[in-house]
Amino acid sequence: MTNGFVTATRKPLLSATLLDTAERRHTIPFVLDTGFTGQLLLPERYIRRLGIRMDRSSTGRLASGEMTEIATGTATVIWQGRRRSVRVLQLDSEPLLGMEFLWNHRITIDAVADGAVSITPLGG
Repeated sequence: MTNGFVTATRKPLLSATLLDTAERRHTIPFVLDTGFTGQLLLPERYIRRLGIRMDRSSTGRLASGEMTEIATGTATVIWQGRRRSVRVLQLDSEPLLGMEFLWNHRITIDAVADGAVSITPLGG
């Protein structure tokens, strides 16, 4: 199980550990975003810090409905005690954890300030 909390601004937040190119661990706070269908979204400052090579570009639709070109790369996350390779999208936003990453997990959120957030694998 992975745990987090709800911020005073009503955002479910939890931390995930990513590895940089030298295998050093970096703990990054992510907002759980069930409207984001991808895996991870990171701003450029984290992409640089982790040394993620952005190797592709694709067109994506922002929450505003606007279409834009988005750089993508691959990162390694330590999740539930295991290494996991994930696609990362780069946008100037807060770090987001999306539904593709959370698929096959149970998400529980106590929707109050400082409420508990928990994510449990469903297995399968």
